[in-house]
Amino acid sequence: MSWLNMLYTTYQNMSQSELYEDLLPIAHTTQRAQIEVTINGNSDFVASKVVAKDDAETLIPCTEQSAGRSGSHPVNHPLMDKLQYVAGDYTEFGGEKGESFHTEYMTDLLKWCESEYANPKVKALYNYLKKGTLISDLVKDKVLYCDENNKLIKNHPNKAKAPEIFRVVQGVQSDAFVRFRVTGIDNITALWQDKKLQTDYINYYLSNRDGNELCYVLGKRMSCSLNHPNKIRNTGDKAKLISANDTSGFTYRGRFTDAEEAVGVSYEVSQGAHNALKWLIGHQGRNYGGRVYVVWNPRGYEVPDINKDSYEALLGINQKLPYTAKEFADQFHRAMSGYKGKLQYYDQIIILGIDAATTGRMAITFYREMLGNELIDNIEHWHVTCAWRHRYKFKEDKSVQEFYGAPSPNDIALVAFGTERTNYLEMDDKLRANVVERILHCIIDRTPLPYDIVNAAYGNMCHPQNYSNRNTWQKVLSISCSLIKKYYYDHSKTQEKEEWNVEINQKEESMPYLCGRLLAVADALEKGALGGENRTTTAMRYFTKFVEHPCQTWDVINRSLPPYIAKLGGNAVYYLKQLGEISAKIPENDFLKAKNLDGRMALGFYSQQNFIYTKKEDKEKNKDENKED
Repeated sequence: MSWLNMLYTTYQNMSQSELYEDLLPIAHTTQRAQIEVTINGNSDFVASKVVAKDDAETLIPCTEQSAGRSGSHPVNHPLMDKLQYVAGDYTEFGGEKGESFHTEYMTDLLKWCESEYANPKVKALYNYLKKGTLISDLVKDKVLYCDENNKLIKNHPNKAKAPEIFRVVQGVQSDAFVRFRVTGIDNITALWQDKKLQTDYINYYLSNRDGNELCYVLGKRMSCSLNHPNKIRNTGDKAKLISANDTSGFTYRGRFTDAEEAVGVSYEVSQGAHNALKWLIGHQGRNYGGRVYVVWNPRGYEVPDINKDSYEALLGINQKLPYTAKEFADQFHRAMSGYKGKLQYYDQIIILGIDAATTGRMAITFYREMLGNELIDNIEHWHVTCAWRHRYKFKEDKSVQEFYGAPSPNDIALVAFGTERTNYLEMDDKLRANVVERILHCIIDRTPLPYDIVNAAYGNMCHPQNYSNRNTWQKVLSISCSLIKKYYYDHSKTQEKEEWNVEINQKEESMPYLCGRLLAVADALEKGALGGENRTTTAMRYFTKFVEHPCQTWDVINRSLPPYIAKLGGNAVYYLKQLGEISAKIPENDFLKAKNLDGRMALGFYSQQNFIYTKKEDKEKNKDENKED
């Protein structure tokens, strides 16, 4: 019940603020309307129109039963609904679902109009619908269309020239959902936007609820819900977090004979908690193939997003980007301190993940309550210890946006287990959700990075031939370096943590690291000779073989370099000097025996590559500045 209590507390705080205008009130839900009808205060028809798809979302009053209605005879909504409920002439125009729907709807609407919470607009609407001319008025207004027998057309013969109603309604015309406006009473004509009407309905509905059961959340005796809300992740979502319909076959029945024995949740708590969750998911949730994660503070204070990479979480396109690990750590620390400054020491941050195994039932797959400062410290720790330099984002002008920091859980999952399709990384949604959840544990709880994720990313990095887009492989390379760096840090056996940086470590003499540096120089040398020619270098063609058998493969790569050295002329001296310095550090006997290089090879390759191209960019920048002078 802890998650329900936290969500209900969140809802209470949100409902007292004016910052959440689109927060659903209790006893309300949303529907997509296809027809809008306007009447006046005297209950006369004024106008009608087909509602555009981008304006179809409509807030409507509902009951506990109508909010989750299903079956062959679904319960009507109290105010706005489909034609079969609101139109008295539905059967006259060919409606096949019977008149009982409209009769029950009108009976319920009359009860509201006769109560102490009656609203003048609702009374005007009731008096209009009592005339039984809604479909007739819509046909005259050319919103609905009839055939020669004066029955609503089911399917228009010409789809290309079909009237607008056929393009917005799912199914036939008679399934259209209708919303209403009432003019001449006050300035707010749209019933779905009238706050006074919403309050009137809430008071009316709560006054008619019976029951005195124990609410497990508040510890009070209240009217409890049996039918809890759906539409949690989106308007088409039918799965519920709380449900009990095992009345035959007894598939799930265990120690309880009925739903009331298992749990009791009051109507107001259920409505408030679900509405808060819907708002949070809609505004700040992250969806991975149906599994949704949301992070929030019950008092409404802003909290860092655990699903973002460092660039999204902190830097922004127009910010001055940090160039070194220390600059990044200082900048990220200042940003996290800003979040801390708004929170009290006892403030909590909630992390919730939900997913649906079937279309009807949803489960909480991830839940954590943490003190705000503890979570922010753990997020900062993740971003600093997993930071590397990346070049896979792009500015508005399509140029590469370099940034220093940690990749997002989603990008890590794609790099480790994704495949390239049409120049982008893609993967199975369920697998992605599972991988992301494992990484979230590393961020939230500071658990060590799983070896299989690191190894999968490094394995993909070792096969550049699998990527037709060089930028995609560079993304795989830099994120692999982030993970390898993080893995060595997490699994350091000494008290002083093992740390790797983008800058070349001249003191590092491990075989994989030096081999990576060697290969990067050979690649850069050949690319320098090719100029702007878009051709794969020998070093990249033999990349995988070099990782498996560096000595034998290096002999092949080295013998391919002389033509490129000759083409570069004096410019080749720089590369040859680098090759000589690195080769001198590699013991010949160890090089002959080396095979299956570990992740340090990627760190060495990237660091050497970054060193060469950074120097080249600095030289070009100095040339441009000298020309301007």
